[in-house]
Amino acid sequence: MMRAVMVTVAALAAVQLSAAGERVLAVADRQPMKFQVHALMTQIEAADAQLDEVADRNGWGPMLPALNLASVGVEQIDEFDGVSLRDLCRYSLEVYPDANPDSRIFYYRPQAFALKFDPPDYFMSVEYGAGDDGGANVIIQAQLTPGADRTDLEVLEALLRSYLKERGQQVSEPFLLPLPVTYEADFRLQNWRIDEVTVNGVDPDTGEIQLTLSADVPTKELVVSTLGNANGINGSIRLNPIIIDPDRQNLTSLQAPVARIKLPDNLGGPSMRWRPPSSGVQSEFTNSWPFELRLDYLTYLIRNSDGSLRMGGWSLGGAVLGPGDTARVSTLKLNRELVSDDVVIATFVGDLQRDDDTVRRVVADCTGGVGALPVRRLAVEALDPGSLFDQYSIHKLVVEVRSAHFDPDGRVVESRSYDLDDSDERVLTDPLHLWDDAGDLYHYRIVVITRDGAVHGDRTWRAPHPYLPDQILVGSTQVEEVLAE
Repeated sequence: MMRAVMVTVAALAAVQLSAAGERVLAVADRQPMKFQVHALMTQIEAADAQLDEVADRNGWGPMLPALNLASVGVEQIDEFDGVSLRDLCRYSLEVYPDANPDSRIFYYRPQAFALKFDPPDYFMSVEYGAGDDGGANVIIQAQLTPGADRTDLEVLEALLRSYLKERGQQVSEPFLLPLPVTYEADFRLQNWRIDEVTVNGVDPDTGEIQLTLSADVPTKELVVSTLGNANGINGSIRLNPIIIDPDRQNLTSLQAPVARIKLPDNLGGPSMRWRPPSSGVQSEFTNSWPFELRLDYLTYLIRNSDGSLRMGGWSLGGAVLGPGDTARVSTLKLNRELVSDDVVIATFVGDLQRDDDTVRRVVADCTGGVGALPVRRLAVEALDPGSLFDQYSIHKLVVEVRSAHFDPDGRVVESRSYDLDDSDERVLTDPLHLWDDAGDLYHYRIVVITRDGAVHGDRTWRAPHPYLPDQILVGSTQVEEVLAE
């Protein structure tokens, strides 16, 4: 059973959240999270749809400089520590005017891209396949979203109108259109080589894109730790503006917005918007994430009578909602202007709280649990073997690897040896089965056999290199360390 949390809000006063003492929500059985494929357009189809809208309004294409709506003056925003206009709008606050001022078109674009979460599912799947070297490849399919909807456009439009009014610019009924672009994705991940990133589909209405990433050296533990750390799998989405009128349009390139695949990430999931109750005197807000959610403020953006903007709201004191918890807000104790027609948006401001166990559970759902057990093969390599063997009169190098992961069931710790001579630059180990925590995957030691028959070996086991865990490199430094023992 989930607990209910009552939020009592006194106008212009701090808000406290406390347990209501009544259990009103049942825990629903969660189904495994699976990647869901929606009817997205190809990039060409999406571009054609955007160009048709521009042509209908006699647009010539986006122009520089962009209008920075983050500079719009909003009264009282400084009273909300850490809150900015970017917390109210998931689109970028840079908009671009059309080269034809009579079109009244202003183009908008995503602020960033994040892994989509539509309760209870993350739009991601991870599959393991065999690689050419006998190891495993990993294929990640993910749907990334700017997280924005129609209300975000209303916020953007309100900011645009205020921006133009502040500068005395007269634009009758500005019209917002998505920036006509094609997409290219690029991702980087330490310890992985990202072989290929493909944009498979685009939703021109939401700006969502579907990606496929393929990489080598995959492990379930690496996926878990990377998705759940502070940065996740980081990349960028290159927006390539479509040239509509080459003689008038001067926006031909853009700085790529950040794209991230990580858990958790507020941007990719449901809006934290406050909504008035459909009946009764209490409105409810439920944390639909599988992570805890900290609530800092309930804020609203409102139009003043002169067309300027102002922010109002209340502190929630950093109260935390667990997964499935519901905050109940008594509308009788709210400032009445919150339900005014002049309010552009009312939203909760806060952040999700990362939890390792939850991250692992979510990733296990996305990967289908253990499934086909992934494996890893280590590369054992001598650096510049011709010179190395001559310099130290080496007959043979032996690298002994010790690990429980040689056994698919982890029943015994085994040691296996791999020989290198001056003609063998690199050998691969037997497969290491990633049946459990791969953080302590293996240890190794080096044996140097010189041409006079002397044998020198490590007395203790070496740990993997922290930045190159999939390679065992033997160079002059390692040989000298062994010879000195």
